[in-house]
Amino acid sequence: MANAFDQALQKATGGYPADRLIVTKNVDNEPEVCMFVLDADNQLLRVSYGPKGEIRFQTNQLDDLLFSRQLLELIAKMQVLADRKWRQIQRHWVEDKATWEGFEHLLDAPNAPEVIGFDDPVVRKGSDRIQ
Repeated sequence: MANAFDQALQKATGGYPADRLIVTKNVDNEPEVCMFVLDADNQLLRVSYGPKGEIRFQTNQLDDLLFSRQLLELIAKMQVLADRKWRQIQRHWVEDKATWEGFEHLLDAPNAPEVIGFDDPVVRKGSDRIQ
């Protein structure tokens, strides 16, 4: 059985795992490539990777964020995987309708075993570079 912290984390992320890249829908029902991480003070952040390489940090707290070197390296390494996800998602943009269609099969479900994380061959926990 998970401890209280793990249960609270699962609730806060909507059931998605932390430190793993996922594809979800944003509030406008459009695809979003993101991951949940905890900063050094255990504040939950949502790191969103945009289709043009931008990285957005979202938090509900107004406190300062404290990033460890490992967390910053993880966020940077995940950009490579996020770019791959966006290339897959971009195939579902319908230019003449200016909308997304048929990308739902790319969405990750909470607790889905196939989400990308440290076991992906491109990202290895503790490595200094993308392999």
